[in-house]
Amino acid sequence: MTRSDTIKALRPPKRKRPLVAILADNYGSETTDLIVPWSVLKRSGAADVVIVSTRAGDAKLMPALKIRPDMTIEKFGELHEEGADYVLVPAFHNPKNRVAADWLQRQSEGGAIVAGICSGALVLAHAGLLANRHATTHWYDRNRLTRISPTTTLQLNNRYLADRGVATTTGVSASLPFALTLVEAILGKPRAEQAAAKLGLGGFGQEHNSAGFQLRAQNVLRLASNFISGHEQFGLRIDGETDELELAFIADAWSRTYRSSISTFADMGSDVVASAGGLRIVPDLPFSKGSELKKVPAFDGLPADALAFALQQISRRYGLQTAKLVALQLEYAWTG
Repeated sequence: MTRSDTIKALRPPKRKRPLVAILADNYGSETTDLIVPWSVLKRSGAADVVIVSTRAGDAKLMPALKIRPDMTIEKFGELHEEGADYVLVPAFHNPKNRVAADWLQRQSEGGAIVAGICSGALVLAHAGLLANRHATTHWYDRNRLTRISPTTTLQLNNRYLADRGVATTTGVSASLPFALTLVEAILGKPRAEQAAAKLGLGGFGQEHNSAGFQLRAQNVLRLASNFISGHEQFGLRIDGETDELELAFIADAWSRTYRSSISTFADMGSDVVASAGGLRIVPDLPFSKGSELKKVPAFDGLPADALAFALQQISRRYGLQTAKLVALQLEYAWTG
């Protein structure tokens, strides 16, 4: 499946200015899978973007952060009877979520292009949307995907692909190149390359080395060793200047070391903070507690470099093997 095929398959199906709904399961949606496409599409101006939740209330992200969605799927239906042009689905804590499955089926039947980011493909599989299609997913869940959907053909060595109205991607780090590919499908290649340059990303091609990602003995040993070692809690202050894309990469990476966790905090009295791009983040801790925690090294660079920076700092603090373990979980080609 060529990249030109993918671009063609991702062209806006309905509106000239598309409507993108990013689905959040309130009980657990992967941090980077959700935030990065939201941020990229918002910055590019390619589409109207809303975060839609399976039920009322704030949405817990995993492994870090909490956000306030824009609306529930019921409210979305009231406001947009025609449905979405695109529905993006991050990895869910519960990929069998029946409410999500039913809604995704209706959106697909209404002509929306549905995309599973990373293990969000499992949500699509449980909804029956990957039957008799080519697809990919996070390296750890490939076999699980084909067990759920036996007629799905795994397409290796593709970071992302689309097949008849349904798109899928590889691991967490594929969220950025896929989002830019979506910008290209909507606005054209020059606009997508311009958006990528502003983020600091040199390319966002479809090629991927699937064989380079698998669980090895040293990864298991490192995980076990870190799990029984001391645990550190870090505080991340958020405000109106917080870059949500950088925040997602940094919080996600540091929360996967099995040695540390990230908790956000804001100025006193802030129960929700709008990031620089307008993402509504719910602080984990009050200012008095969060401000006393250790701080991760501050990042000062282009957003797309935040993940590599976080891995560098993790390597310095916990060792190269821990940083490689984090990169493996994110399916990110990083050697240190």
